[in-house]
Amino acid sequence: MSDNAVWTLAVIVFLNSLFVAGIAVALFMLHRKLTQLTEMAQPLATKVNDTLGKMETMTAQVSERVNVILDQTGRLVEDVSRKVETTTSIAEETIAQPLISAASVMAGVSRGWDTYRAQMAKEKGDAHA
Repeated sequence: MSDNAVWTLAVIVFLNSLFVAGIAVALFMLHRKLTQLTEMAQPLATKVNDTLGKMETMTAQVSERVNVILDQTGRLVEDVSRKVETTTSIAEETIAQPLISAASVMAGVSRGWDTYRAQMAKEKGDAHA
């Protein structure tokens, strides 16, 4: 091998070594930046986990309260329905039945009056004949 070939190989090896060293330095810097980012992100991840835990607890509490309110609302609706039915029944007994009875009495009186007038007209008609 000639001296020029050896020098050319030496230059190529040197340039390759510089390239590999540059890649190593870049990878080292990248590793350092990623470590810094990881250290910065870790507290945020911890806060997020804590917040999610609090949200789960609050959601469970709200769910329990909503269930209690729904149960109370259901009981209230049932109570109101019963009271409306009772009030309707009482109104029917205290108002409708006497009105029906009064209407029956009025119908009987009216019919009696009509019969009486018819009888009186008939008697007047027989007296003139």
